[in-house]
Amino acid sequence: MVEKLLNKKIVFGTLTALILLSALGINYAAGVDGPQVRELSLQEAVELALRNNPDMEIAKLAVDKAEVEYEGAKDAADDWEVENVQTYELGLLKWVKPKATEVALSIAEKNRELAEKSLKFSVENAYYNVLKAEKNLAVKREGLKYFQDQLKIAETAYKIGTKARVDVTTIEAAAAAYQAQVASEENAYRTAVMELNRITGLDLDTPLKLTTRFAVEKIGSSVKLDETIAEALADNIEMLTVKKTLELKQVEYDVAKKFYGGGVTVYDTAKIEAQSAEAKLRKQELATRSVVRQSYLTLLALEKMVDWQAKEVEKARENYRIFVLKYEAGLATSLDVKKATIVLEQAEANLSDTIYRY
Repeated sequence: MVEKLLNKKIVFGTLTALILLSALGINYAAGVDGPQVRELSLQEAVELALRNNPDMEIAKLAVDKAEVEYEGAKDAADDWEVENVQTYELGLLKWVKPKATEVALSIAEKNRELAEKSLKFSVENAYYNVLKAEKNLAVKREGLKYFQDQLKIAETAYKIGTKARVDVTTIEAAAAAYQAQVASEENAYRTAVMELNRITGLDLDTPLKLTTRFAVEKIGSSVKLDETIAEALADNIEMLTVKKTLELKQVEYDVAKKFYGGGVTVYDTAKIEAQSAEAKLRKQELATRSVVRQSYLTLLALEKMVDWQAKEVEKARENYRIFVLKYEAGLATSLDVKKATIVLEQAEANLSDTIYRY
């Protein structure tokens, strides 16, 4: 269940209607002088990252190194028969060093697995951020286009004397504000694309056309909390680390007992470290249980928030539509429309952020 939770694709359903490439005005045509546009699905982005990202190579090399050290420690230990191990130092060579390198190998292998999962999440995050930036840019450009159109109407009305100059300047100010916001969102979009290119190993300046569109897939009701906690206790990297550390400290203590007794520093230290490792294991078990439970409760709460905020977006969109009609009929002002636009934008931003957290 942990694996299922971690790998669910958390994505937009209600927001994708606004992500219209034609509305964005982003040039997806292959440029003569610039790099070719790269169409990219989420799966393709993940595969590129797994092939090209140096973090995976670093994690693999760490496993290779740990394997070499483990084999070396085992070979050295095999050179000594048990009956010939007569000193504490030889005991360390015979039993502790192989165990220490075995623990290091186990953790390196888990870290490689974790690095792969982490990279996949980073790709999904970067991919999501590009889609989110597309949406934000589309919203701002739609708002700018609306006020530019209204400015033309107001200027015509001013010329024939049916509107005051203040009406024109009010709309001019709104259009200028939206122009600045569009510029900001264009920069945010380019930055998001650059980050996705970096993670996947593409040239930073490669223009992208993303082909995966997301929809929220609720999983809270399918989560079996007890099973999820059990999986976390068995497979969590922090749990593995403290478990393996406890195993190592127990071996160190057993070796110390073979050659020393109470009152000797080596013995007493090994005993204390073994007891400390046991306490750390209990502490990590409690922390893991708590984190999983908190995440589960947060998941359920966010599912409800997504439903509620999706309705808020629908309501705000209808409110905006009504004010546009009223304005065209002379029953509302441009400021009324601007206020309705801001409410709609905020509702969409709130929903987008909640989906991201989910």
